[in-house]
Order: sequence, then C-alpha cells, then structure tokens
Amino acid sequence: MKLHSNIRSITLLSGLVLALAGCAVAKPSNDDLRNRAQLTIGKNVTSVSNVRNDNTQTYFTANTSAGGYNCVLPSGGMIAFASMGGLVSMPAECNKE
Repeated sequence: MKLHSNIRSITLLSGLVLALAGCAVAKPSNDDLRNRAQLTIGKNVTSVSNVRNDNTQTYFTANTSAGGYNCVLPSGGMIAFASMGGLVSMPAECNKE
C-alpha cells in the first residue's frame, strides 16, 4: 500500500511540474502588454514593439503620442500559473526613453 501512495504522489508532482514548464514558455499577448502599460503610464498606448523575454521578465517598448517607454513585466511559469484564475495581475514598470 505504501508503494501505491508514493507512485500517486510522484505522478501528481510530475504533472504539476509539466504544467508549469508549459506555462514558462507562454508570453503575454501584445494586447495584454498594451493594457498593462496604459495603466502604468496613464496615456493611450498606440503600439507595442521590441518584445523580448528571458523566462522571468518580459521587456517591451510601449509607444504613445508623447514618445516611447521602456517597460518590464514579470512573467514566466509562476506568474502565468498565478494569473490563470485572475488572482494576480502584475503591473508593468515603465520609464520614458
């Protein structure tokens, strides 16, 4: 009986690890990046460009009529997992270019 319990625990843990590994490659959409940047900047974002990701942060440029902003958004597996139920919505951190 102890072996059955251990196998079930290992199977559940393996499934969780695979699910989080799949989330790690998911990146926010351009619409999501634009919305989060608009909230931070307080201006209408006309476009999002130069999007890049290092598995823990998503870097992008938010373009407005007043100029561009360099923005950073936490991302990766744990952020994607936490935001699936709408529990966490991390704001972008933006600085004027």
